[in-house]
Amino acid sequence: MIAPTPPSLLLLDLPDEILITILGFLDLAGLRHAVQVCKHFNGLAEPFLYHTIHVLNGLQAAALSASLQANPRRATWIRSLLVSTKFGEDEGLSLLPPHMAQMRNLQILRLETPDCNAKFPEERVAWVSLQDRYERIFESASAVVPKSADRVLPNLRECTLHFVDGQKEMYSMTRYPMLFLHPNLRSLTISCASTDFPDRLLTPFQGDHTLVKSTNLEHLHLEECDIFSPSLGILLSFPRALKSLKISEGIRYDGIFSARSSRLHGNVSPQPFVDALSEHCTNTLEHLSLALGYMRQGFENITYPGCFLNLTAFHAMKQLDLDVRTGNLVRLRTNCDHGTWRRLPPNLETFKIFGIPFGERPPFHARRRVWLPFETCLVRDKARHGVPKLKNLICSYEYYREDDEELPLSISDDGDSVYDISQVVVAQQRMTDRCNELAPLFKRHGVRLEIEVVVLPNGFIPPYLFTEDRPKPFTLWQSAPPTTPLC
Repeated sequence: MIAPTPPSLLLLDLPDEILITILGFLDLAGLRHAVQVCKHFNGLAEPFLYHTIHVLNGLQAAALSASLQANPRRATWIRSLLVSTKFGEDEGLSLLPPHMAQMRNLQILRLETPDCNAKFPEERVAWVSLQDRYERIFESASAVVPKSADRVLPNLRECTLHFVDGQKEMYSMTRYPMLFLHPNLRSLTISCASTDFPDRLLTPFQGDHTLVKSTNLEHLHLEECDIFSPSLGILLSFPRALKSLKISEGIRYDGIFSARSSRLHGNVSPQPFVDALSEHCTNTLEHLSLALGYMRQGFENITYPGCFLNLTAFHAMKQLDLDVRTGNLVRLRTNCDHGTWRRLPPNLETFKIFGIPFGERPPFHARRRVWLPFETCLVRDKARHGVPKLKNLICSYEYYREDDEELPLSISDDGDSVYDISQVVVAQQRMTDRCNELAPLFKRHGVRLEIEVVVLPNGFIPPYLFTEDRPKPFTLWQSAPPTTPLC
């Protein structure tokens, strides 16, 4: 009698395409078991183990380097690479750059140096030297390289850089501008950088007709940066169709180390800033998020030239996010005059105001009462205010995590502690009551109101590194779906 074929042999008889599909559903532990089954499974499953690599200390970097040295093909299996270690745990990172140039299929790259700006410059030497090696890799990945076959990282789609400078809090973007010339990069995030001056930024390539409007960059995020509008205009000249732009100025670093003067340019002026955007992004930009440091003086009216943001030329823009300070550049701080909102994009559908303080701690100086940063006439008469297509209005409040803790006030007669309800809880209840009153108005006029609350980690400010606690948002209240809108 012929014995039945063992199930294991039937599985091995499947085509490799099917086996690879099956292996793609396994988690990391399952893949580790699969590579031990047989040589054939090892050859199919091992590439999945290298798809996503997180390097969180120098020992992991050294182990990865040894693995790639033993089999150089493994570098081509990596799709996502994160390098983020704490200060003092970086020994071994210097072994990685030579292998990064071989990662031809890398799609997502995130490089972080620890928040060591408070360290002495001599303690940052190793980090800055490592960043110099990254810079040379970016140069070899740009469209400036004559032959596409010679470029490294040809499939890079998303890149994030959280770096430090050798002397001050802000580093010059003139060190890493070649990423803006990467032909296939779609998303780029850079923090704590200065756009510097135009005569130092990509000087050989400014106005080059073979490079201008040639890259595929669609999403750009400059976080806690020092912005100079003419330099920003140069960077924005290379993407073919930028769709999303998020900018926050490094105002939280002002005054921390006053002797160093980390920001060269100060707060941007609204009019030159809008001019830099409109020169290259008017017809493509769909989402804009701004947290600017500029504030009008008491004697300056919002109608004065250069004292407001005029975004009416951006017809493609569907979503606009402004922090509460920047929101004052499109509206009056006092009662609405029904004309100030006409500085908004005409086809705007979603308008978000974020960074509204819920607590009383600096640097977010809060009011003692909960308030909505708009007048209800914006909803009742959308067309008159220049936003006839408005569908979503989002207000995002924030507070530090420890502000939500209850504090004991006294000891009762039976020995139990009596707790005071935190200011945050009271504010949330007041907000809910106020929104319930406004709900019928928003529903009748076809606008959905959402109240978001963001809990900030104690002791940290942006950028939030991979190893740090991050803000945690949650929806406190949202209105019901709107009925047929009334303009």
